[in-house]
Amino acid sequence: MKPTDLDFNPTRNGELWITNEGTDNTGGTTCRIPNITAENYEYDYRKDGNSWHFMAFPTALAFSENGDWATSTGILDANRQGGSFTGPALWSGDLDIYAKPSGGNGSHLDMLHGSPYSMGIASENDNAYWVFDGYNKHICRYDFGGDHGPGNADHDDGVIQRFTNISVKKNGTVPSHMVMNDDRTILYAIDGGNNRVLEIDVNSANRLRSLGLINEQLADHSEWNADFEVLASDENFNYCGMAINGNRLFVGDFDNGNIRCIDLITNEELGRIETGIEGMTGLAIYDDQLYFVSYTTNSLYKIEAK
Repeated sequence: MKPTDLDFNPTRNGELWITNEGTDNTGGTTCRIPNITAENYEYDYRKDGNSWHFMAFPTALAFSENGDWATSTGILDANRQGGSFTGPALWSGDLDIYAKPSGGNGSHLDMLHGSPYSMGIASENDNAYWVFDGYNKHICRYDFGGDHGPGNADHDDGVIQRFTNISVKKNGTVPSHMVMNDDRTILYAIDGGNNRVLEIDVNSANRLRSLGLINEQLADHSEWNADFEVLASDENFNYCGMAINGNRLFVGDFDNGNIRCIDLITNEELGRIETGIEGMTGLAIYDDQLYFVSYTTNSLYKIEAK
C-alpha cells in the first residue's frame, strides 16, 4: 500500500521487509515476507502502536548487520504541532519486539529528532546510519548509541553529525535513497531534487565545530565536511531507488521504472532495464536478483537474470 522502500534482513536468509507510507492519521506500516525464495509467499503485515509518530510517512528503511533496522520519516513535525520534531527511528529485528506491546511508547528502540523530511537512509554499522536531511538540505550521520529499549525515551546518548558542504534538495515527497559499499567507506546518495547521484568518501570526514542542540539533549551535535563528487546527473531521470551489488550500482527512475546500471570502477553506464512500471521507489538485491516496489501499482517485482 504505497510502498516506499524494501530491504533484506542480513541475519535471516531471504527475509524481505517493505515499508508502506500510510496516512497522516495512521503512520506507516511494514510488510515482511519471511522467505522470498518460497514457492508460495507468506507475509506478515504489522503496524507499530505509535507509528503515527515513530514511522510517520516512512520514506526508506535500512537493515544493519546486527539485524536491527531504521526508517527515515518524511514529515516536518512528527507531533503535528507546527515544529520540526522528527528524524530517523531505530527498530528491532526481533519479531517478538517489533510492533508488539512494550509497556512504553510503541515498540521503537530509539529516535532522534534533528532531520525533518528525511528522504533516505543507509546503514553504516550497528546503530549508526546516514540520513538525507531534506529540511536542512544536507547529509547527516546519526549514531543512536545504545538503544533505550522498546518504547522508552532516553535519547541523550545520540550523536548527529551534519555534513553541511554536501548540499542536497528533496524532490517533493519522492524518496532519495542511499546505500553504502561493502566495506562502508563510500556512501552513495540520490539527490532527487537536483537529479543526480552523489559519491561520498566517508573516510574523509572532518569535524568543523560543535553546534547548539535542536529539539533534544544529545551526546554530540556537530558540523562536518567530507569529500564527494557527482557520480551521475540527468535532469530527465527522476532518481529515487538505489541498490548496490559489488562494483555495480543500480538506480531507478520513479516516473517510468527505468533502471540504470553504473560501473563503480569506471563510473560508466553498463546498461539499462526498461520495466515500464511507474512509481518505482525502492530497489534491493538478493542472491543476484533485483527486486523493486512500485508506489503507484502497490506491487513487488523481481527481475531475473538470464
